Amino acid sequence: MTAEQRHGRPRGRVVGGEPGQWGPAVRGGTRFRRLRRAAVALGTLGAVGAVAVGGTGLALYRTADAGLTRIPVSALEGKDGGQALNVLVVGSDSRDGLTREEELALKLGSFEGQRSDTVILASITPDQQGVSLVSFPRDLLVLDDDGDPHKLTETFFEGPDHVVDIVASNFGIPVHHYAEISILGFLGVVETLGAVEICLDESLRDRKSGADFEAGCHAMDPEEALSYVRSRQGARGDFERIERQQVFLKAMLSEMVSSRTLTDVPKLFRVVERVADNVTTDDGLDPATMRTLAEELRGLASGDVPMVVVPGYTRTIGGKSYVVAYRPGAEALFASIRDGEVLAPRGSKEERLETSVAIWTGGRADGTDVVASTLNYSGFSAASAGPGEVDAGATTRVYVVPGFEDQAGWVGATLGAPVQSLPVGIEPPEGAQVVVAVGDDATS
Repeated sequence: MTAEQRHGRPRGRVVGGEPGQWGPAVRGGTRFRRLRRAAVALGTLGAVGAVAVGGTGLALYRTADAGLTRIPVSALEGKDGGQALNVLVVGSDSRDGLTREEELALKLGSFEGQRSDTVILASITPDQQGVSLVSFPRDLLVLDDDGDPHKLTETFFEGPDHVVDIVASNFGIPVHHYAEISILGFLGVVETLGAVEICLDESLRDRKSGADFEAGCHAMDPEEALSYVRSRQGARGDFERIERQQVFLKAMLSEMVSSRTLTDVPKLFRVVERVADNVTTDDGLDPATMRTLAEELRGLASGDVPMVVVPGYTRTIGGKSYVVAYRPGAEALFASIRDGEVLAPRGSKEERLETSVAIWTGGRADGTDVVASTLNYSGFSAASAGPGEVDAGATTRVYVVPGFEDQAGWVGATLGAPVQSLPVGIEPPEGAQVVVAVGDDATS
């Protein structure tokens, strides 16, 4: 792979719905083996980063480092001094070591091999003053070196090198380090903590994942927590699963950095040991880099660390359902990563849901469908408001309705679109907090 392929713009696109060139049992007798969840390592690193940099803090880093399994990953790139530090964290859903009865009891299903169930890019700014987390939908459309379409989750069939290579080449970002997480760490952290409390605004029932919760707050044990973070229940499918993983990550880290955990040093060491024993990293991820990442992840619990999802919409291509990255939004997102910037805010789940977006079509029916789908899958309330009074031309534009400047910024960041005031004399559609005028780039 050339440097241009690695760092340049994504290599092709999807037009009109068709792909183009862009695009063991748990130790101690419990039952699970080799199913992985990325949030565990991130949460544990955040907790370690919250410990004072004294004897205990250093001992925790050494404990984590000693327990890791290290492997060579040749597809990783060396880091230049002015670059952001990008760590790809992958969770595998291999069923190795589980009996059929165990798979049925945990609602895991059964298949041969392994897939990447969770993919998160942790990016630290060059000055080490900020970190952003980008979640990739598991069904995201990516292209291999021959230009053939695949779901991102399928790329893990061929191991770490392949998934690193696919992420780097499809999205034009260098990947410097790799971590792969086992469910043993996930279950071990929840078990060591006793439970993690999650509060639900409405009931959640999902026969596929096993989730069965009434509205309200729940102290989730390991198996309940697993059913919650695996659930794709809801109209937005995998985007809702990613939001649940983000909610759980924050809740777990809040519990881990609470005084009752941080002041219980033996308990904190048990958490770190359980995770480290079930994490595989590239052989170049040294303790100093781990420490930098840990310290930057301290803001997860308070919401100070941006957690975003690659913007996209669903399409059926060749009989398979994919999430297709919305090109202008994805390009802007990964350009910010390449430039070493902390990602612009996109609002919380609740804030996006309460944001009403009116879309002026400009006669671009296909583009309107793409923009509306992208915004709705991102959690906004978006709908067409007819042709509109402004023709955006080549570039989709976001217009500010007075009093809703923040909301316009969230929509602009999601779409990778410029944000500006409405032209003089033009009124927004009734009830709209943000107005989007669709341009030619929506289907570029």
